[in-house]
Amino acid sequence: MAPELTLLTPASRPRRQWPKPALIALAGGVLVGFLPHTASQGPLFWGRLAVKAIAALAACSVASWLEERLYTLASERSPGGRFAAALAVPPLGLFGGMAAAFVLGLPILLLGGGPTLGVSLVVGGFWLALAGVGSLTVVVLDVAVSAVVRDFRSRILLAVLGLVGLSTTIATLSAMYAAESLTLLAGKAVMSEDGNIRFGDVASTAAGDKAILDAGAASSLIVVVVCGAALVALPLLLSACAKLADAVMERLNPLARAFALVTAGDMAVKVEEGGSEDFVQLSRAFNGMVGSLALAKRMDRAYGTYLGKQVADRIRAQHGEAALPASSRVVSVFFADIRGFTAMSEKLEPSRVLGILNRYFERVVAVIDAHEGYLNKFIGDAVVVVFNAPLDQPDHAARAVRCAIAIQEEVAKLNAEGAFAEVGGLLVGIGIATGPVVAGNLGSQKQMEYTVIGDMVNLAARLTSKAPAGEVWVNEGNAAALPADLPKVALAPIQVKGKEQPVTASRVWPRSA
Repeated sequence: MAPELTLLTPASRPRRQWPKPALIALAGGVLVGFLPHTASQGPLFWGRLAVKAIAALAACSVASWLEERLYTLASERSPGGRFAAALAVPPLGLFGGMAAAFVLGLPILLLGGGPTLGVSLVVGGFWLALAGVGSLTVVVLDVAVSAVVRDFRSRILLAVLGLVGLSTTIATLSAMYAAESLTLLAGKAVMSEDGNIRFGDVASTAAGDKAILDAGAASSLIVVVVCGAALVALPLLLSACAKLADAVMERLNPLARAFALVTAGDMAVKVEEGGSEDFVQLSRAFNGMVGSLALAKRMDRAYGTYLGKQVADRIRAQHGEAALPASSRVVSVFFADIRGFTAMSEKLEPSRVLGILNRYFERVVAVIDAHEGYLNKFIGDAVVVVFNAPLDQPDHAARAVRCAIAIQEEVAKLNAEGAFAEVGGLLVGIGIATGPVVAGNLGSQKQMEYTVIGDMVNLAARLTSKAPAGEVWVNEGNAAALPADLPKVALAPIQVKGKEQPVTASRVWPRSA
């Protein structure tokens, strides 16, 4: 059964956490307001001023977080809903900040805590309103641009041009208004000797009258006004630029997370195919790639099941090249055959026969894998196992004997557990032969099998047929290679099919006579 896919979307990316440091700084500014005031501009004065400035910046940080969350919630709606939500944020920030300053800041002011909280809330509300204008600008540009172009590059280009045009318009209008107002003030506004300000022709003023602004001062004030306008527009531009950056990252974040999951081996992942045409194609290509990798992984497991772990590992090491070169090798090969199973199976239904064999092979194959043997093939109720091919195993003779003994012990354990109650129990005979064989691929270009052929394979089969149930017999070559901890009992020479001379065999299991 295929695992359930995990769909990664822009909404699933981690959100910016609640700005706890900003709240702590804001609370610190409020507490400082309760300290005694000082008229002198000493360290205490500047320290209090710095804390108040930090509190105002903290309020802006909280407002920025709130605006981002509102924008994120609105982005999940239809274009009309996004526009309506973005349109509601500026007045919400402006009037909400003033209302919060009145409800929260006024009581603290009356308690002697100073105006820090109220001022910070007003500044934060103003920041929220301007940031909302920036988001509204992005929403309008996005809706308008999306209707015209589909590719991401053009969208970003047009959106940036729109922001540049907006900022240029703000600066230009501010400069024009300031120039017109200050030029008029410089030319018409005068202050009389008694301190009254009046407007008129400076040339016709009385001798004691003075012009409030001359042309040079007016020019300097124009620069100040433009810089102030740019400072006021900062929340707007920061918010708009942040939304443009999010527009890039909202489709890259799911892809980055998906790549990390695939790298960790999780193929049950899919990326939502949405956004601009470029990201739709990118996400579709990623999903296709992961699907191909998942299929390749399943096929690899399937091939490993049929080929055997050792052959599959060898092919992987050769980067998929299935041609395992033929060679003459000294190997240890054994057959494990269930005694009398053919006669028993004739009395049972086919499904019950397969059930018994599958239970038996499930445990036997696990034993073979534990000893790193190559399970060459199943022949009915028998298995053929090879050691020292295709992988090098210098201790192959001892390894084969230990594996065969472990199989006999496992079968005895299964019988004791009543695993084969249908037939009362199973008895297995095993014969092992160590000697030279030819190892390599056998078959055609379309289908082949890695196997071993030669006299030792036939001898192992003959020894298996001679070995009584529950015993393990080995040939002379295997017995000579066994270490001292694997004792053997020499048997009388036996005559086997295909051999003119009697064969000397030894019993390695059971160890006692």
